[in-house]
Amino acid sequence: MSGERYLFDAKSHKAIMYQAGDHLYPIAGNKAEHWVSGDYIFCLNTQKISFWILGNDVYGHLGSGELTREPIYYFGS
Repeated sequence: MSGERYLFDAKSHKAIMYQAGDHLYPIAGNKAEHWVSGDYIFCLNTQKISFWILGNDVYGHLGSGELTREPIYYFGS
């Protein structure tokens, strides 16, 4: 992926993270917290799936294949 894209909170519509390459960084930081691989976002600390991406919408991964009912984030520019 080239360039950057931003991850917005679905309720407040505020940018919370940005993606550069395969990594997600907090808006106010420069240390990656997650990485993106295909349709999944993994936590760097736990190495487990944190979120699932469907189009531009991002759903929380609750474990055992369960997802949040509504998207909690979305990708925008």
